[in-house]
Amino acid sequence: MLDAALASLWLEVASASVTYGAAARVDTRTRSMDAQATGEAVAPVAADVDIVPTLSLKYDDGSAVTEVQYAPRISFREATSNPRTEVQHVGRLLSDWRPSRGLTLHGTQEFVLGQVNLFTNLPLGGGLDDDPAVGPAPGDTPATPIQPLPEGVDTVFFLSSLTTLAAETVWLGPGWRLSGSAGFSASGGLDDTAKEAVPFQYGPRLQLSLGNSPAPRHTLATTLAFTDSRFSTGARASVTTFTGAWTHRLDRRTAVEAGVGVGVAYSVRATEEGPAEDPGVPGATPSGHRRLTTLQVADAPVADPAQRLELLPDLTLAVSHRVPSRMADFNGRLAARVTPFVDRLTGLVYPRADLTLNGTWALSPRLRFSGTGGSAFAVGGAEGDRQVVGGVGAGWTVNRWITLEVDTRAAWTRSPDVEAARTVWSATLGLTVQKTGIL
Repeated sequence: MLDAALASLWLEVASASVTYGAAARVDTRTRSMDAQATGEAVAPVAADVDIVPTLSLKYDDGSAVTEVQYAPRISFREATSNPRTEVQHVGRLLSDWRPSRGLTLHGTQEFVLGQVNLFTNLPLGGGLDDDPAVGPAPGDTPATPIQPLPEGVDTVFFLSSLTTLAAETVWLGPGWRLSGSAGFSASGGLDDTAKEAVPFQYGPRLQLSLGNSPAPRHTLATTLAFTDSRFSTGARASVTTFTGAWTHRLDRRTAVEAGVGVGVAYSVRATEEGPAEDPGVPGATPSGHRRLTTLQVADAPVADPAQRLELLPDLTLAVSHRVPSRMADFNGRLAARVTPFVDRLTGLVYPRADLTLNGTWALSPRLRFSGTGGSAFAVGGAEGDRQVVGGVGAGWTVNRWITLEVDTRAAWTRSPDVEAARTVWSATLGLTVQKTGIL
């Protein structure tokens, strides 16, 4: 009996595979500079070099898959004018398990720890078309810098961590799909200087979704989501959303998605004492001197109460289109969303509209072009940052080991607490060398 059990275990282990991956990416970037980043005169153009070595291991036995990845980012900032080095430790642990037919369990742990340049990127989410229920992957950065920047501060010691457990099943019957997830996120500055620039925030997030396909071209989904964020400044933001979505495939090339829902937002203003209030900026907070006013009547700002409870819209309308071709296969998506948005500096919650347009052209199996554009702004009388971003890129897979990429992007941002708008741009050339194998 024992021999049979050991033999079965040995056969299961022997049938599993362990693969490894090793890669190195080098990005050379030219970007614009702004005096606000350091509070002193700077060169109008800066040059950066990023080196990202990546190591990964993957275990797969058919019913369970586990992958661990470590990809530190070593950045040489302003190499031609004010050279300095920044290091970010980026890691990810992914696991999928199918204990029985029709049931899948997922688990992820993602983190970023190290020095982050607020003028160029911030791995904290809040970018255009981000899904607040999913959160950003570590190392992924919005296209726009944080704004406004505290005077004299442009690099902080930063942490971003996201832990998620999820389950998905089709046991309810044909065409039905039930999924749920629970997670905990923590992100922001770690020391006092960093917390003044980017307050540390943490809290749980939950999501429950039920989907059904009543017809081959129709999909219905109902989602209940909850997020709670507590800030080191004493602010708090809790958002509960209930949405219904309908996806209809018009034909093999075009699909339309529409979603309608409502969000219940509860927010508490920051209580931590900050610097002396600037008469020209009423309601300044320690969080980068951001205002605590979100509504305006006539021309006079109205201070928010210490606590707010309000109903906010959660709307989505999107169109996806594909043009299949051997010479120029195209995939595009146009989306418009109005969702409850949590300001990452103040903790205030207000409705924000996001308009995004993305397209990818695959000219061949090895050559592709892509373009993206979008805008985000507060609606419903609220005050918030306004963003307009755009960019184009191209990638060429030389062979299975080497990839070349070119990327250019620009962003226009305007904060209610900054007198002038900011326009930034960057151009990047990247080279990736990778190797995979079986252990």
